[in-house]
Amino acid sequence: MKRRKRLTAFFSLLLILLLFVGCGRLEDLKVKYGFKNTDFEYLKSPDISTIIIQSTRDKGFRFIVTDKSTINGLYESLSSAKHAEEIISHEADYIFEIHDLDGNVRYYNYVAGMSNQKKANFYSEDEKYIVTDRIDNHLIQNLYAIRKPKFFEDIYYGSFLDLIKMVKEEYNGKSIGIKFYNDVETLKYQLSRDIEDFREKALKEGAVILSHGEKADVVLEVKTQGYTTIVYKAEVTAKVESDHTTKVYYVYGKYANEMTGWETILSDTKPEGF
Repeated sequence: MKRRKRLTAFFSLLLILLLFVGCGRLEDLKVKYGFKNTDFEYLKSPDISTIIIQSTRDKGFRFIVTDKSTINGLYESLSSAKHAEEIISHEADYIFEIHDLDGNVRYYNYVAGMSNQKKANFYSEDEKYIVTDRIDNHLIQNLYAIRKPKFFEDIYYGSFLDLIKMVKEEYNGKSIGIKFYNDVETLKYQLSRDIEDFREKALKEGAVILSHGEKADVVLEVKTQGYTTIVYKAEVTAKVESDHTTKVYYVYGKYANEMTGWETILSDTKPEGF
């Protein structure tokens, strides 16, 4: 309550100052009291020519930004970035390359959707910042292909969680691992935040997410077969290490509406229409 009163008083003071001293002075006050980060003022320079956003999982997802209004939008987001002492433990989702006309390049790693943490989600070798989700909502989302399935996280991770439960019953007593780092069709949509959330839920069901070189008694290899905004298809091959046998499961989802969401079929026989 005391903190709220202090903030109310502070913003009231800012309003009064704005009336008497103008916007320029207000900007100085925002910097002084930590409401504005000046480390990214260089983005306002006409010398900044290009920003390249590269997915760390899908090397084919590389978006080049030259539009000045988009660059200015990134500046607006970064101008409110907070300094941090430590870097978040999640793997980076994107690499930002900021190019100027002289050929100099600044590199930053970005972990999407993690602005609610106290650790840096936008960082370089020397600088660490916590940035808002505005970058996700106003920049990254616009880079996705328009065919991205509605509520992709629900159909993708949700269906695999249900499949794990099914496989666990069939292979009772065996360790189960799921591998989707080679699922090239969806790499651009895989974010560390969602993967870590799925990891926790999978562990509760007795399964693990496999990284390169890791093994389990039963390995589920995911391969997306196709998707639109309202249809998702995948084949998941279960490979049993002990006897070198395999079994294929099919994931077939159709988005119904906002009320019911995705209607999903999980089967070891190919569904009609797959």
